[in-house]
Amino acid sequence: MKTVWILVFVTLGTALVGCGTSTPYFLVESRLIESDRLIEAPDVTETPQFVSSKGAIATIALRPPDVCADQGLAAGDGTSELKLGVLRTRCGVEMAELERALARSGYHVVSWAAVQYMGSKTDRSMLESARELGVDVLLQVNALERVEIRPGRDARFERRFFHATREGQRVDPAYVEPTRARDFESLVKRRESSLANGKRVGATINVSAVLVETGATIWFYEWTQVDADRAAPSIEILVDCDDSNCREVPKLRPVSAQGPVEGSISGISTAGDPADEFQAVFHDLVRSLVTDLAERFAGRRS
Repeated sequence: MKTVWILVFVTLGTALVGCGTSTPYFLVESRLIESDRLIEAPDVTETPQFVSSKGAIATIALRPPDVCADQGLAAGDGTSELKLGVLRTRCGVEMAELERALARSGYHVVSWAAVQYMGSKTDRSMLESARELGVDVLLQVNALERVEIRPGRDARFERRFFHATREGQRVDPAYVEPTRARDFESLVKRRESSLANGKRVGATINVSAVLVETGATIWFYEWTQVDADRAAPSIEILVDCDDSNCREVPKLRPVSAQGPVEGSISGISTAGDPADEFQAVFHDLVRSLVTDLAERFAGRRS
C-alpha cells in the first residue's frame, strides 16, 4: 500500500505541473540582431611639423564645411554678403560644440563666425583673416554630418517562443515541434519587415589642421560613431493554436476589478517625433566626437 501511495502522489504532481503551463496561447518574439560595424578608434595622422610645433599652438579657429557658408549667403536682397546672424543659427550648434571642446582642452578659441565675417567684409582669404586675428591653427572641418545606418546583409532575426495567457502575458518558455515552429515563423514574418526597415543614427567628422603661418596641413582626423545604446528592435505576436493550425489573435485587455476603489492611475502616452529623437542622438554623438578630437589634438588622449 505504501508503494501505491507514492505512485499516486507522483502522478498527481505531474498532472498539476502540466496544468500550470498548459495553454493554447503562445507569445512569439522576434528580435533583429545587427552586427556592430563601428570603427573602434579614429583615424589620426600627425605630421612631423605638427609634432615639432604643437607646443606653440595656443589660438585656434574653425573653418566650417562649405555648406555652412553657402547657407549663410543672403539671397533675399540679391547680394552675396555673409550675414553673421544667419551663420550662427544655421551651423552654430555643431561648431559651438567643437569650439567648446577645444576651449576645455586649454586653447584660446576665436569664433569661427568672426573669421568668416571678417573675410567677407575685407575680401580676404580665410587664412589671411585668421592671421589677422592672431590664430595659430585653422581647423578645416571638411565634414560633420549625420549618417543613417540600415541593417546589413549580416543582420538576422532571433525568435523565441513562450506559453502565454489570453492577455498576452508570458508564462514560461515554450519548446515546440519543428512543424509548429515553422507555423510561428510564418506568422511573425509578416511583421518582421517593419524591423528590417529601421535605421540607426550615426555621426561622421573629418577635420584637417592648417598651420596659419605657412598654410601647411599638419594634422588629420576622421571618425564615425553610430548609436550603440539603442536596444535591439523587436516585435511580438500572440498566437492561438489547436491540433490542426495556429493563428494570430489580438491580446485581450485585463478585466478591471469590480467593486469600490480608493483611487486610480493612468499613464500619459505621447508619441515622440522620430526626427527629433534622431537629432538628439546625433547631437550626443557629435559631442562625443568633438571631445575626442580636441583631446587628441591637445595630446590628452592617445
